[in-house]
Amino acid sequence: MRKRAFTLIELLVVIAIIGILSAVVLASLDSARSKATVASIKANLRDMIPQTEISYYDAAPNSYANACTVIANMLNAINNGGGTAVCYSVDNTRWAVSARLNSDNTQNWSVDSKGIVTWDTTDAGGGATMYWPAANTACAALGEHLPTVEQLESLYLAYNTNPTPSFQSNNYWSITPYPGDSSGYYRLHMGLGGYGDAPQISARYVRCVH
Repeated sequence: MRKRAFTLIELLVVIAIIGILSAVVLASLDSARSKATVASIKANLRDMIPQTEISYYDAAPNSYANACTVIANMLNAINNGGGTAVCYSVDNTRWAVSARLNSDNTQNWSVDSKGIVTWDTTDAGGGATMYWPAANTACAALGEHLPTVEQLESLYLAYNTNPTPSFQSNNYWSITPYPGDSSGYYRLHMGLGGYGDAPQISARYVRCVH
């Protein structure tokens, strides 16, 4: 009795099925790997808060001068684990860390002593520039708020490109008041880095965090 062999068409069908199943499995693994990386980034960001607060009260006088140093191991864990994180402080009185997922530049987070925030993926108001009061209102209407100047600068440094992906190469409003100017707020250029004072009645771009 002759044994029936597989036809060429049958072999091609089997190969195609194996290819499809392999693609599905690989996609699932990639998704699981990405979720694990995000969870790790957020866990490290959360762990930074108590460490920086301890460093603040340990310093004399109270200062965040050592904030970026005491969380170096957590920054390294993010930078070696599929993300990029940068710490930034201003005048030793404020600090923030921004982190991004290397494989997806729409996923960005920042942390400071108040907690973790997630960056929106697009500018508020359809990308229009606004005066500061309108910018603050636009974010509040979304149940969100403007970022701090440290969050803006550290996110810029986490990408260090011109411009930062999805941002205009221009100035963005922060929620941080400018010292010595009761009507001014910090603004930061997301194409060049660097911050400065801007009066409330000047038009800047707006990116909210939540």
